Amino acid sequence: MVVVFSFIFLSALGAYVRWVISKQGPIGILTLNVIGSFLFALLSNLGDAQITAIGIGGLGAFTTFSAFASDSISLQEKRGLLIALSYVAGTAVLSVSAAGIGLSII
Repeated sequence: MVVVFSFIFLSALGAYVRWVISKQGPIGILTLNVIGSFLFALLSNLGDAQITAIGIGGLGAFTTFSAFASDSISLQEKRGLLIALSYVAGTAVLSVSAAGIGLSII
């Protein structure tokens, strides 16, 4: 039961923080996804209950693929394909790199 309540609380907290930071636009979403990737990698040695509550609940709500996709399309429409593709590639490279750094720390 503790895991369920932790999951709910951390999901709400992660969603709130994401909502606040996402008001910064694509850079905010990029930052959220990179930080979330790094933090999730740091959790890889925890048990299933902690990964469920913190990783899937908190960080799952903190990071956001839907806003990333929406921002990518919006950037393409407003600033062109090259900017949108740079945003997509930059998010992927930085997020995977952040996860790799997180894994190397543990």
